[in-house]
Amino acid sequence: MIDIQNVKIIKYGQKLFHDFSWTIREDEHWVISGANGSGKTLLLELLAGKVQLAQGRVRYNFILDHDWDSYYEALRSHIQYIPAHAAHSLLKKHHGLFYQQRYYGSFNESIPLVKEIFEQGLEQLHELEIPLSFNIASLLDLPLTRLSNGQFKKVLILKHLLAGQTKLLLLDYPFEGLDSRSRADLSDFIDHIANQKGIQVILSDHYHHLPQVINRRLTLNNFRIQQQRTIQPSKVSVADKPQKRVNHDDVADSKSIVEMKNLRIQYGQKVILENFHWMIRQGERWALTGANGSGKTTLFSLIYADHPLAYSQEIYLFGKRRGTGESIWDIKKRVNYLGPELISFLNPRGISDTGFDYIKNRQKLNDEASLQELIVYLQAEAFMRKPLSQLSSGELQILLLIQCFLEEKELLLLDEPFQFLDDQQKERVSVYMQKYLDKDKTLIMITHYEDDITRWSEYVMNI
Repeated sequence: MIDIQNVKIIKYGQKLFHDFSWTIREDEHWVISGANGSGKTLLLELLAGKVQLAQGRVRYNFILDHDWDSYYEALRSHIQYIPAHAAHSLLKKHHGLFYQQRYYGSFNESIPLVKEIFEQGLEQLHELEIPLSFNIASLLDLPLTRLSNGQFKKVLILKHLLAGQTKLLLLDYPFEGLDSRSRADLSDFIDHIANQKGIQVILSDHYHHLPQVINRRLTLNNFRIQQQRTIQPSKVSVADKPQKRVNHDDVADSKSIVEMKNLRIQYGQKVILENFHWMIRQGERWALTGANGSGKTTLFSLIYADHPLAYSQEIYLFGKRRGTGESIWDIKKRVNYLGPELISFLNPRGISDTGFDYIKNRQKLNDEASLQELIVYLQAEAFMRKPLSQLSSGELQILLLIQCFLEEKELLLLDEPFQFLDDQQKERVSVYMQKYLDKDKTLIMITHYEDDITRWSEYVMNI
Protein backbone atom coordinates (compact mmCIF):
# COMPACT_ATOMS: atom_id res chain seq x y z
CA MET A 1 0.00 0.00 0.00
CA ILE A 2 1.06 3.58 -0.68
CA ASP A 3 -0.45 6.28 1.49
CA ILE A 4 -0.21 10.01 0.69
CA GLN A 5 -1.51 12.13 3.55
CA ASN A 6 -2.12 15.91 3.67
CA VAL A 7 0.70 16.71 1.27
CA LYS A 8 1.53 20.28 0.31
CA ILE A 9 4.01 21.03 -2.45
CA ILE A 10 5.29 24.53 -3.07
CA LYS A 11 7.04 24.96 -6.40
CA TYR A 12 8.02 28.21 -8.10
CA GLY A 13 6.47 29.99 -5.14
CA GLN A 14 3.05 28.42 -5.79
CA LYS A 15 1.03 25.87 -3.84
CA LEU A 16 0.56 23.16 -6.45
CA PHE A 17 -0.78 20.41 -4.20
CA HIS A 18 -2.43 21.42 -0.93
CA ASP A 19 -3.79 19.00 1.70
CA PHE A 20 -3.59 16.30 -0.95
CA SER A 21 -4.37 12.74 0.16
CA TRP A 22 -4.53 9.53 -1.88
CA THR A 23 -4.35 5.85 -0.91
CA ILE A 24 -3.15 3.19 -3.38
CA ARG A 25 -3.82 -0.39 -2.38
CA GLU A 26 -1.62 -3.33 -3.32
CA ASP A 27 -4.00 -4.82 -5.87
CA GLU A 28 -4.55 -1.52 -7.69
CA HIS A 29 -2.87 -0.34 -10.88
CA TRP A 30 -3.72 3.25 -11.78
CA VAL A 31 -3.91 5.54 -14.76
CA ILE A 32 -3.69 9.25 -13.92
CA SER A 33 -5.57 11.53 -16.29
CA GLY A 34 -6.64 15.16 -16.46
CA ALA A 35 -6.23 18.28 -18.54
CA ASN A 36 -2.80 19.57 -19.54
CA GLY A 37 -1.20 21.23 -16.52
CA SER A 38 -3.47 19.49 -13.97
CA GLY A 39 -0.55 17.88 -12.08
CA LYS A 40 -0.13 14.37 -13.54
CA THR A 41 3.66 14.46 -13.94
CA LEU A 42 4.19 16.19 -10.59
CA LEU A 43 2.14 13.48 -8.87
CA LEU A 44 4.33 10.78 -10.45
CA GLU A 45 7.43 12.69 -9.28
CA LEU A 46 5.92 12.83 -5.79
CA LEU A 47 5.41 9.06 -5.79
CA ALA A 48 9.01 8.60 -7.04
CA GLY A 49 10.35 10.60 -4.10
CA LYS A 50 11.71 13.35 -6.33
CA VAL A 51 9.70 16.22 -4.82
CA GLN A 52 10.39 18.03 -1.57
CA LEU A 53 7.30 18.26 0.62
CA ALA A 54 6.35 21.43 2.46
CA GLN A 55 3.85 19.42 4.50
CA GLY A 56 2.53 15.89 4.85
CA ARG A 57 4.02 12.48 4.21
CA VAL A 58 4.17 9.58 1.76
CA ARG A 59 4.42 6.05 3.14
CA TYR A 60 5.16 2.83 1.25
CA ASN A 61 4.50 -0.56 2.82
CA PHE A 62 7.60 -1.91 1.04
CA ILE A 63 9.97 0.70 2.56
CA LEU A 64 10.53 0.28 6.29
CA ASP A 65 13.85 2.11 6.76
CA HIS A 66 13.75 5.14 9.04
CA ASP A 67 17.10 6.88 8.61
CA TRP A 68 17.39 9.08 5.50
CA ASP A 69 20.25 7.24 3.79
CA SER A 70 18.52 3.86 4.01
CA TYR A 71 15.19 5.38 2.98
CA TYR A 72 16.72 7.09 -0.05
CA GLU A 73 18.50 3.91 -1.12
CA ALA A 74 15.26 1.94 -0.79
CA LEU A 75 13.45 4.52 -2.93
CA ARG A 76 16.07 4.14 -5.65
CA SER A 77 15.92 0.36 -5.52
CA HIS A 78 12.17 -0.24 -5.28
CA ILE A 79 10.67 2.62 -7.32
CA GLN A 80 11.47 3.16 -10.99
CA TYR A 81 10.22 6.32 -12.68
CA ILE A 82 10.49 6.86 -16.45
CA PRO A 83 9.67 10.46 -17.45
CA ALA A 84 8.01 11.31 -20.75
CA HIS A 85 11.26 12.68 -22.22
CA ALA A 86 13.62 10.10 -20.75
CA ALA A 87 14.91 8.91 -24.14
CA HIS A 88 15.93 12.36 -25.30
CA SER A 89 17.41 13.20 -21.89
CA LEU A 90 19.57 10.08 -22.10
CA LEU A 91 20.85 11.13 -25.52
CA LYS A 92 21.70 14.61 -24.23
CA LYS A 93 23.91 13.10 -21.54
CA HIS A 94 26.16 11.69 -24.28
CA HIS A 95 27.91 14.59 -26.01
CA GLY A 96 24.79 16.73 -26.18
CA LEU A 97 23.09 14.54 -28.77
CA PHE A 98 19.48 15.07 -29.67
CA TYR A 99 17.16 12.81 -31.61
CA GLN A 100 17.43 14.44 -35.04
CA GLN A 101 21.20 13.92 -34.94
CA ARG A 102 20.85 10.15 -35.03
CA TYR A 103 21.42 10.19 -38.78
CA TYR A 104 25.05 11.07 -38.18
CA GLY A 105 25.49 8.39 -35.52
CA SER A 106 27.21 5.91 -37.80
CA PHE A 107 30.08 8.36 -38.19
CA ASN A 108 30.58 8.90 -34.45
CA GLU A 109 32.26 6.04 -32.62
CA SER A 110 31.78 7.71 -29.23
CA ILE A 111 28.01 7.12 -29.24
CA PRO A 112 27.33 4.23 -26.82
CA LEU A 113 25.75 1.00 -27.93
CA VAL A 114 22.52 -0.21 -26.36
CA LYS A 115 24.28 -2.98 -24.43
CA GLU A 116 26.67 -0.45 -22.86
CA ILE A 117 23.95 1.46 -21.01
CA PHE A 118 22.91 -1.71 -19.17
CA GLU A 119 26.39 -2.06 -17.65
CA GLN A 120 26.39 -5.18 -15.42
CA GLY A 121 22.62 -5.63 -15.54
CA LEU A 122 22.63 -7.09 -19.03
CA GLU A 123 23.23 -10.59 -17.66
CA GLN A 124 20.00 -10.35 -15.66
CA LEU A 125 17.76 -9.69 -18.66
CA HIS A 126 16.82 -13.36 -18.98
CA GLU A 127 15.52 -13.34 -15.40
CA LEU A 128 12.65 -11.08 -16.46
CA GLU A 129 11.37 -13.82 -18.79
CA ILE A 130 10.72 -11.17 -21.41
CA PRO A 131 7.89 -11.90 -23.85
CA LEU A 132 9.10 -12.35 -27.42
CA SER A 133 7.42 -9.11 -28.54
CA PHE A 134 9.51 -7.15 -26.02
CA ASN A 135 12.84 -8.87 -26.67
CA ILE A 136 15.72 -6.47 -27.42
CA ALA A 137 18.45 -8.98 -28.33
CA SER A 138 18.58 -7.61 -31.89
CA LEU A 139 19.12 -4.07 -30.58
CA LEU A 140 22.05 -4.62 -28.23
CA ASP A 141 24.78 -3.86 -30.78
CA LEU A 142 23.09 -0.75 -32.19
CA PRO A 143 24.13 2.82 -31.27
CA LEU A 144 21.55 4.58 -29.11
CA THR A 145 20.92 7.09 -31.87
CA ARG A 146 19.84 4.32 -34.25
CA LEU A 147 16.79 3.34 -32.17
CA SER A 148 13.25 4.21 -33.12
CA ASN A 149 10.89 5.71 -30.55
CA GLY A 150 9.29 2.34 -29.80
CA GLN A 151 12.64 0.57 -29.50
CA PHE A 152 13.92 3.24 -27.13
CA LYS A 153 10.88 2.79 -24.88
CA LYS A 154 11.60 -0.92 -24.57
CA VAL A 155 15.26 -0.33 -23.75
CA LEU A 156 14.51 2.31 -21.11
CA ILE A 157 11.89 0.23 -19.32
CA LEU A 158 14.14 -2.83 -19.19
CA LYS A 159 17.10 -0.73 -18.03
CA HIS A 160 15.04 0.67 -15.15
CA LEU A 161 13.60 -2.68 -14.15
CA LEU A 162 17.12 -4.10 -13.84
CA ALA A 163 18.29 -1.17 -11.72
CA GLY A 164 16.96 -2.61 -8.46
CA GLN A 165 14.30 -4.76 -6.85
CA THR A 166 11.39 -2.96 -8.45
CA LYS A 167 8.13 -2.81 -6.53
CA LEU A 168 6.58 0.23 -8.20
CA LEU A 169 6.90 1.29 -11.87
CA LEU A 170 5.87 4.85 -12.73
CA LEU A 171 5.43 5.74 -16.42
CA ASP A 172 4.74 9.25 -17.71
CA TYR A 173 2.92 9.13 -21.07
CA PRO A 174 4.44 5.74 -22.02
CA PHE A 175 2.35 5.25 -25.19
CA GLU A 176 3.12 8.55 -26.91
CA GLY A 177 4.90 8.13 -30.24
CA LEU A 178 4.28 4.39 -30.52
CA ASP A 179 2.65 2.64 -33.46
CA SER A 180 -0.33 0.37 -32.77
CA ARG A 181 1.79 -2.79 -32.69
CA SER A 182 4.29 -1.22 -30.26
CA ARG A 183 1.45 0.04 -28.04
CA ALA A 184 0.05 -3.50 -27.90
CA ASP A 185 3.50 -4.93 -27.11
CA LEU A 186 4.05 -2.41 -24.31
CA SER A 187 0.61 -3.11 -22.87
CA ASP A 188 1.29 -6.86 -22.91
CA PHE A 189 4.66 -6.32 -21.20
CA ILE A 190 3.11 -4.14 -18.48
CA ASP A 191 0.54 -6.89 -17.88
CA HIS A 192 3.39 -9.44 -17.74
CA ILE A 193 5.48 -7.65 -15.13
CA ALA A 194 2.42 -6.80 -13.04
CA ASN A 195 0.98 -10.33 -13.06
CA GLN A 196 4.17 -12.40 -13.08
CA LYS A 197 6.57 -10.18 -11.14
CA GLY A 198 4.19 -8.49 -8.72
CA ILE A 199 5.22 -4.98 -9.82
CA GLN A 200 2.64 -2.27 -9.20
CA VAL A 201 2.13 0.08 -12.15
CA ILE A 202 0.95 3.70 -12.19
CA LEU A 203 0.99 5.64 -15.45
CA SER A 204 -0.26 8.90 -16.91
CA ASP A 205 -2.22 8.92 -20.14
CA HIS A 206 -4.99 10.73 -21.99
CA TYR A 207 -6.89 8.62 -24.49
CA HIS A 208 -5.05 5.38 -25.30
CA HIS A 209 -6.26 1.85 -24.79
CA LEU A 210 -4.67 0.68 -21.56
CA PRO A 211 -3.05 -2.54 -20.33
CA GLN A 212 -5.52 -5.12 -19.02
CA VAL A 213 -4.09 -4.82 -15.52
CA ILE A 214 -4.98 -1.11 -15.14
CA ASN A 215 -8.10 -1.16 -12.96
CA ARG A 216 -8.35 2.31 -11.41
CA ARG A 217 -8.43 5.87 -12.81
CA LEU A 218 -7.52 9.04 -10.94
CA THR A 219 -8.61 12.26 -12.64
CA LEU A 220 -6.88 15.48 -11.59
CA ASN A 221 -8.11 19.04 -11.96
CA ASN A 222 -5.80 21.91 -11.01
CA PHE A 223 -3.69 19.72 -8.68
CA ARG A 224 -6.72 18.32 -6.88
CA ILE A 225 -8.52 15.00 -7.19
CA GLN A 226 -11.61 15.40 -9.33
CA GLN A 227 -12.55 11.73 -9.46
CA GLN A 228 -11.42 8.24 -8.47
CA ARG A 229 -13.13 5.24 -10.05
CA THR A 230 -12.78 1.61 -10.98
CA ILE A 231 -12.35 0.97 -14.72
CA GLN A 232 -12.77 -2.12 -16.85
CA PRO A 233 -9.84 -3.44 -18.86
CA SER A 234 -9.82 -2.46 -22.53
CA LYS A 235 -8.26 -4.57 -25.24
CA VAL A 236 -5.49 -2.83 -27.15
CA SER A 237 -6.28 -3.01 -30.84
CA VAL A 238 -3.71 -3.36 -33.59
CA ALA A 239 -4.93 -1.27 -36.48
CA ASP A 240 -4.68 -2.36 -40.07
CA LYS A 241 -2.25 -0.48 -42.26
CA PRO A 242 -3.78 2.71 -43.62
CA GLN A 243 -4.36 2.45 -47.32
CA LYS A 244 -2.02 4.54 -49.44
CA ARG A 245 -3.97 7.33 -51.15
CA VAL A 246 -2.02 9.17 -53.84
CA ASN A 247 -3.88 11.13 -56.50
CA HIS A 248 -2.61 14.35 -58.04
CA ASP A 249 -5.04 14.64 -60.91
CA ASP A 250 -6.87 17.58 -59.40
CA VAL A 251 -3.70 19.53 -58.57
CA ALA A 252 -1.50 18.65 -61.51
CA ASP A 253 -0.75 22.32 -62.18
CA SER A 254 0.47 22.97 -58.62
CA LYS A 255 4.17 23.44 -58.13
CA SER A 256 6.31 20.70 -56.63
CA ILE A 257 7.48 21.24 -53.05
CA VAL A 258 9.20 17.87 -52.50
CA GLU A 259 10.07 15.14 -54.96
CA MET A 260 11.98 11.95 -54.23
CA LYS A 261 12.97 9.50 -56.96
CA ASN A 262 14.42 6.01 -56.61
CA LEU A 263 15.29 6.73 -52.99
CA ARG A 264 17.37 4.09 -51.17
CA ILE A 265 18.24 4.28 -47.49
CA GLN A 266 20.44 1.63 -45.94
CA TYR A 267 22.25 1.38 -42.60
CA GLY A 268 24.81 -1.40 -42.55
CA GLN A 269 23.13 -4.51 -43.94
CA LYS A 270 19.61 -3.23 -43.26
CA VAL A 271 17.73 -1.58 -46.13
CA ILE A 272 15.12 0.84 -44.75
CA LEU A 273 13.69 2.12 -48.03
CA GLU A 274 14.31 1.11 -51.65
CA ASN A 275 12.94 2.35 -55.00
CA PHE A 276 10.92 4.91 -53.07
CA HIS A 277 9.09 7.65 -54.97
CA TRP A 278 7.15 10.55 -53.49
CA MET A 279 5.79 13.77 -54.96
CA ILE A 280 4.33 16.52 -52.74
CA ARG A 281 2.75 19.60 -54.28
CA GLN A 282 1.99 23.01 -52.83
CA GLY A 283 -0.98 23.16 -50.48
CA GLU A 284 -1.35 19.41 -50.01
CA ARG A 285 -2.05 17.83 -46.62
CA TRP A 286 -0.22 14.51 -46.15
CA ALA A 287 -0.18 11.89 -43.42
CA LEU A 288 3.06 9.88 -43.27
CA THR A 289 2.49 6.54 -41.56
CA GLY A 290 4.34 3.33 -40.82
CA ALA A 291 5.69 1.24 -37.97
CA ASN A 292 8.30 2.56 -35.53
CA GLY A 293 11.67 2.27 -37.28
CA SER A 294 10.21 2.19 -40.81
CA GLY A 295 11.93 5.43 -41.85
CA LYS A 296 9.33 8.19 -41.32
CA THR A 297 11.56 10.54 -39.35
CA THR A 298 14.40 9.74 -41.77
CA LEU A 299 12.25 11.11 -44.61
CA PHE A 300 11.60 14.24 -42.57
CA SER A 301 15.33 14.66 -42.02
CA LEU A 302 15.96 14.45 -45.77
CA ILE A 303 13.41 17.18 -46.38
CA TYR A 304 14.66 19.35 -43.51
CA ALA A 305 18.30 19.09 -44.68
CA ASP A 306 19.48 17.19 -41.60
CA HIS A 307 20.43 13.92 -43.29
CA PRO A 308 23.80 13.50 -45.10
CA LEU A 309 22.28 10.99 -47.55
CA ALA A 310 20.28 13.78 -49.17
CA TYR A 311 23.33 14.71 -51.28
CA SER A 312 23.69 11.24 -52.81
CA GLN A 313 19.99 10.72 -53.57
CA GLU A 314 17.69 12.22 -56.19
CA ILE A 315 15.77 14.62 -53.99
CA TYR A 316 14.25 17.90 -55.15
CA LEU A 317 13.17 20.60 -52.73
CA PHE A 318 11.19 23.55 -54.05
CA GLY A 319 12.12 22.56 -57.59
CA LYS A 320 15.89 22.32 -57.04
CA ARG A 321 17.88 19.14 -56.65
CA ARG A 322 19.49 18.82 -53.24
CA GLY A 323 23.19 19.62 -53.37
CA THR A 324 23.11 22.01 -56.34
CA GLY A 325 24.25 25.05 -54.42
CA GLU A 326 21.60 25.91 -51.83
CA SER A 327 22.71 25.85 -48.19
CA ILE A 328 21.04 24.05 -45.30
CA TRP A 329 19.90 27.42 -43.99
CA ASP A 330 18.35 28.37 -47.34
CA ILE A 331 16.13 25.29 -46.97
CA LYS A 332 15.34 25.83 -43.30
CA LYS A 333 14.11 29.35 -44.08
CA ARG A 334 11.30 27.74 -46.07
CA VAL A 335 10.57 24.69 -43.89
CA ASN A 336 9.32 24.47 -40.33
CA TYR A 337 9.76 21.33 -38.24
CA LEU A 338 8.15 20.16 -35.00
CA GLY A 339 9.40 16.88 -33.54
CA PRO A 340 9.25 15.02 -30.22
CA GLU A 341 12.83 15.84 -29.27
CA LEU A 342 12.34 19.62 -29.36
CA ILE A 343 10.94 19.91 -25.84
CA SER A 344 14.00 18.18 -24.40
CA PHE A 345 16.39 20.11 -26.63
CA LEU A 346 14.63 23.33 -25.61
CA ASN A 347 15.62 22.61 -21.98
CA PRO A 348 12.59 24.49 -20.59
CA ARG A 349 13.67 24.10 -16.97
CA GLY A 350 16.41 26.63 -17.65
CA ILE A 351 14.17 29.29 -19.27
CA SER A 352 12.58 31.98 -17.11
CA ASP A 353 10.83 33.79 -19.99
CA THR A 354 7.08 33.42 -20.16
CA GLY A 355 5.70 31.46 -23.08
CA PHE A 356 4.35 34.70 -24.57
CA ASP A 357 7.69 36.51 -24.35
CA TYR A 358 9.64 33.48 -25.55
CA ILE A 359 7.66 33.29 -28.80
CA LYS A 360 7.49 37.06 -29.28
CA ASN A 361 11.27 37.43 -28.92
CA ARG A 362 12.12 34.44 -31.09
CA GLN A 363 9.71 35.46 -33.84
CA LYS A 364 10.66 39.14 -33.54
CA LEU A 365 6.99 40.06 -33.87
CA ASN A 366 6.13 43.65 -34.60
CA ASP A 367 2.41 42.92 -34.41
CA GLU A 368 1.39 40.76 -31.47
CA ALA A 369 -2.21 40.44 -32.66
CA SER A 370 -1.68 37.14 -34.53
CA LEU A 371 0.06 35.62 -31.52
CA GLN A 372 -2.69 36.76 -29.18
CA GLU A 373 -5.37 35.37 -31.50
CA LEU A 374 -3.72 31.93 -31.49
CA ILE A 375 -3.37 31.98 -27.72
CA VAL A 376 -7.06 32.82 -27.29
CA TYR A 377 -8.16 30.23 -29.86
CA LEU A 378 -6.18 27.47 -28.14
CA GLN A 379 -7.34 28.70 -24.71
CA ALA A 380 -3.73 29.01 -23.62
CA GLU A 381 -3.96 32.37 -21.81
CA ALA A 382 -3.50 30.87 -18.35
CA PHE A 383 -0.17 29.17 -19.01
CA MET A 384 1.37 31.35 -21.73
CA ARG A 385 2.01 33.99 -19.08
CA LYS A 386 3.97 31.50 -16.97
CA PRO A 387 7.73 30.85 -17.32
CA LEU A 388 8.60 27.93 -19.58
CA SER A 389 10.20 26.22 -16.58
CA GLN A 390 6.73 25.81 -15.05
CA LEU A 391 4.91 24.38 -18.07
CA SER A 392 3.78 20.78 -18.41
CA SER A 393 4.64 18.62 -21.42
CA GLY A 394 1.24 19.29 -22.98
CA GLU A 395 1.53 23.03 -22.43
CA LEU A 396 5.02 23.05 -23.97
CA GLN A 397 3.66 21.16 -26.98
CA ILE A 398 0.99 23.83 -27.46
CA LEU A 399 3.66 26.54 -27.21
CA LEU A 400 5.74 24.88 -29.93
CA LEU A 401 2.67 24.43 -32.14
CA ILE A 402 1.80 28.12 -31.77
CA GLN A 403 5.34 29.00 -32.79
CA CYS A 404 5.04 26.73 -35.85
CA PHE A 405 1.69 28.16 -36.92
CA LEU A 406 2.97 31.74 -36.63
CA GLU A 407 5.99 31.28 -38.87
CA GLU A 408 5.44 32.23 -42.50
CA LYS A 409 7.08 29.19 -44.10
CA GLU A 410 5.96 27.20 -47.11
CA LEU A 411 6.27 23.68 -45.73
CA LEU A 412 5.32 22.46 -42.25
CA LEU A 413 6.61 19.10 -40.99
CA LEU A 414 4.77 17.86 -37.89
CA ASP A 415 6.12 14.71 -36.23
CA GLU A 416 3.41 13.45 -33.84
CA PRO A 417 1.99 16.95 -33.17
CA PHE A 418 -0.74 15.72 -30.80
CA GLN A 419 1.66 14.16 -28.30
CA PHE A 420 0.84 15.01 -24.65
CA LEU A 421 -2.32 16.94 -25.60
CA ASP A 422 -5.53 16.32 -23.68
CA ASP A 423 -8.72 15.64 -25.65
CA GLN A 424 -9.85 19.26 -25.70
CA GLN A 425 -6.51 20.65 -26.85
CA LYS A 426 -6.12 17.95 -29.49
CA GLU A 427 -9.54 18.91 -30.88
CA ARG A 428 -8.65 22.62 -30.98
CA VAL A 429 -5.34 22.01 -32.77
CA SER A 430 -6.94 19.62 -35.26
CA VAL A 431 -9.72 22.11 -36.12
CA TYR A 432 -7.16 24.89 -36.49
CA MET A 433 -5.12 22.85 -38.96
CA GLN A 434 -8.26 22.04 -40.95
CA LYS A 435 -9.86 25.48 -41.07
CA TYR A 436 -7.41 28.26 -40.40
CA LEU A 437 -3.96 27.43 -41.79
CA ASP A 438 -3.03 29.16 -45.03
CA LYS A 439 -4.34 27.01 -47.88
CA ASP A 440 -1.08 27.44 -49.80
CA LYS A 441 0.97 26.06 -46.91
CA THR A 442 1.96 22.42 -47.40
CA LEU A 443 1.67 20.08 -44.41
CA ILE A 444 3.10 16.63 -43.74
CA MET A 445 2.22 14.97 -40.45
CA ILE A 446 3.68 11.78 -39.00
CA THR A 447 0.99 9.95 -37.08
CA HIS A 448 0.10 6.45 -35.86
CA TYR A 449 -3.62 7.08 -35.49
CA GLU A 450 -6.21 6.30 -38.15
CA ASP A 451 -8.57 8.96 -36.75
CA ASP A 452 -6.00 11.67 -37.48
CA ILE A 453 -5.50 10.36 -41.01
CA THR A 454 -9.14 10.14 -42.01
CA ARG A 455 -10.05 13.44 -40.40
CA TRP A 456 -7.80 15.96 -42.03
CA SER A 457 -5.26 14.49 -44.46
CA GLU A 458 -5.89 14.42 -48.22
CA TYR A 459 -3.12 11.92 -48.97
CA VAL A 460 -1.45 9.10 -47.10
CA MET A 461 2.04 7.72 -47.60
CA ASN A 462 2.46 4.45 -45.74
CA ILE A 463 6.00 3.04 -45.60
